[in-house]
Amino acid sequence: MEKCIITDQVDDDLESALKQIRDKGIHCVELHNVHGKSIEACSDEEIEQIKRLLDAYGMKVSSIASTIFFLCPLYESDQVSLFNPAFYTIEGDADAHLAYAGRACRIAKKLGASVVRSFPFRAPDNRKGPFGTPADYEKIVANMRRLAQVGEQEGVVFAVENCPYSHLPKGEMTLKLIKEVDSPYIRLLWDPANSYRAEKKQVPDQYKTWSLLDEARELLPYIHHVHLKNYIYDETCEKPFVHVPFLDGDIDFVPILAYLKDHGYAGAVSLEPEVDHKDALRCIDELNALNDLS
Repeated sequence: MEKCIITDQVDDDLESALKQIRDKGIHCVELHNVHGKSIEACSDEEIEQIKRLLDAYGMKVSSIASTIFFLCPLYESDQVSLFNPAFYTIEGDADAHLAYAGRACRIAKKLGASVVRSFPFRAPDNRKGPFGTPADYEKIVANMRRLAQVGEQEGVVFAVENCPYSHLPKGEMTLKLIKEVDSPYIRLLWDPANSYRAEKKQVPDQYKTWSLLDEARELLPYIHHVHLKNYIYDETCEKPFVHVPFLDGDIDFVPILAYLKDHGYAGAVSLEPEVDHKDALRCIDELNALNDLS
C-alpha cells in the first residue's frame, strides 16, 4: 500500500505542503484545494505550475480529489449548501459537473494520477432523511453511468466516496451503487471514518449492521482508493463527532489496514485527517509508524 496525504491538510500553500510532506518521508500526494479552488477548476497554467512543483519535490499524485457531484442537487427542488467554506468545491447541475469531470480526467493524466474522486450527491438542506431510498438510487445510478462514459472516453477511473454529507454515507451503500452501475470506470473510494460518522437518522435501517471490518471484507474487490481520518464521539459537543489525529480516535485502524494489506490491496491509503496542520504532520508520523503497511 502507498502512504499518501492530501496536500491542503498540511498547508494551503502547495510548495510548503510538498516540502513538509517530503521531509516526513512521504512521496505521494493527493490534490484537492490548490490555488484557492478545487483542483478540477484550475487553469492550464496553474496545472503546469503544480506539475513543476511536484517534479521539483519528487512527488507523484495518487488521486485528483475533485468535488464532482458533491455540491450538486440530485433533484431539481433540492437545496444544497457547503458545510465548510474552507472545502473548495465546484457548483452547478449534473451537466456542469460532468463537464468538470472531463476536465478532471485530463488533469489526472497530465499529473500522472490513476483516479479521480466523485461523490454520491449532496444530501439536501430542505429534505429530511433517510437518504439512499430506491428513488435516490435510481437517479444516482443514472448519473453515475453518464460519469462512467466520461471515464471510458478519457481512460480514467472515477472513485465514488462514501460521504456523510451525501445520499450514500456508508460503504455498504456505495458498494450497492458500484454493483448497479457495473462499470470498470466507477469504483470505490472507501473512507471507513465516514461510515463510522454517518448519521443514523440519515441511513435506512438495512444499512446499519456492518462493522468496519465487515465493510473491508465486502468492499475490497471494488476499492480503488482509501481515505484515513479518525473521530471521537463526544455527545456533549454540538457536533459530537470530533476530528482527532489518526491513531487517537474511536476507530482501530490497525486490523482494518492489516486486512486490506493481507488480502492484496496495493493502492493508496491517503490521510485526510481534517485536524490542524501541526496535527496533520503528527498523523503522517503515526502512519509511518505502521511499518508493515508496505
